[in-house]
Amino acid sequence: MRFIERRIHALPSRGSWRAIVGVALRALGIGVISALVSHAVAQTPYGLFDQTIDEDLQAQAEAAMSDGDRQRALLLLNEVVRRDPRQAGALLDAAILYCQLGERTRSQETLARIEAKYDVPPAIEKLIVFYRASACTPSGPRPQLIASVGAGVTSNANFGPSNPVVTFAPSAPVNSLTLAPESLAHGDQYIESAVQGELPISSVPGLTLLAGLTNRQYRSQHSFDQRSATIGLADRTSVMRGELYNQLTADMLWLGTRVYQRDIGWHANFWLPPSAWRSMLARGGLDLTVLDSAYPGNSLYDSVYVEVRAAFQARIGERTSVQLFVGPAWDKPLNGRPGGSQHGYSAWLSADYDMARHGQLEAVLQQRTLIDADAYDPVFFGTLGRHQTLRAASLRYTFPMVRGWSVYAQASAGRISNSISLFAYSVYSGSLGLSWKY
Repeated sequence: MRFIERRIHALPSRGSWRAIVGVALRALGIGVISALVSHAVAQTPYGLFDQTIDEDLQAQAEAAMSDGDRQRALLLLNEVVRRDPRQAGALLDAAILYCQLGERTRSQETLARIEAKYDVPPAIEKLIVFYRASACTPSGPRPQLIASVGAGVTSNANFGPSNPVVTFAPSAPVNSLTLAPESLAHGDQYIESAVQGELPISSVPGLTLLAGLTNRQYRSQHSFDQRSATIGLADRTSVMRGELYNQLTADMLWLGTRVYQRDIGWHANFWLPPSAWRSMLARGGLDLTVLDSAYPGNSLYDSVYVEVRAAFQARIGERTSVQLFVGPAWDKPLNGRPGGSQHGYSAWLSADYDMARHGQLEAVLQQRTLIDADAYDPVFFGTLGRHQTLRAASLRYTFPMVRGWSVYAQASAGRISNSISLFAYSVYSGSLGLSWKY
């Protein structure tokens, strides 16, 4: 799960909130897979490639259970069984998950299937007897929390334009304007902190309360200090063997001492069941974002932003995962914004490489283009409308320590190109910090 990306007029996108990492709620069946499979009746060897795919699916299911995402773990285990019905260990884990999710009938059916098809060893039989007698009352996931603090440096704290000279149309009252030095890009150092939490609502299965706070304090450019607060609700459920996720959030951003932006957003996605292709386990889906943004200091720029993107996830081998989102985007002004409506596209690509005890490396590339439907300002820029493209790249390395603590290093670069040079700028940043998760 992830928080909706915040869009800031004349400021760079602060990116998507990362998914808050779940707490360990590993099912009791983990670790019995190899024992049960070895006692399965008529277990015949099959292709090494298929075995590798099944082992990868089971590893992902264990990781999902470890993160408390039992619905996703169940989808993965069912895919293992669909691919090879002889996978008795996956069946047992699925039966236990059904029970933990409160689906006692399906749990009993799966346990009966195991007993009918396999010679079950005594230790596993005791576990089956326990779950056959269980009332299968769903156990609620625990609250989750992640906090971080760090220090960094940026090349453009005030989002100043790259070109000090603004050129106007030939018909404008003046040919050009030279910006004052204080309006240009100024680098600065900063301290940043963030707290994000997730609280399951036990009375409504699948529903979760989200909240977060972030803060960036500059050493000298205090007019551009940033603080934000987010609160929301999220729901995840299984639909037609796939996964449906909905999230509703409200955000507020302070710039300096004033409220700069307020957002209300709806983010939804639907993922098809995973499938194997060659050495890759992948799934596709659809991603939707609707964002209503208000700017208390200048309501002229209030707007509704919509993007609909095709979504793709893949796990390559044991350590690499990739995500891709791409699709059209629209931005409709509510109060006569200069340039009128905008249309374009949005693309987002990420790659994670898990180095086990040596840490994790994450790279993100994103691009978004929006084009004005009308001229921005006919008096000064003639018929010219804004054609704006945001390009950003980031690289983050996280090294785990002990008891949920880790250190991170991050570098990022962003470029806003615009047909009107006044709105074009670049930002380069780097930071080091410490994070903790519960």
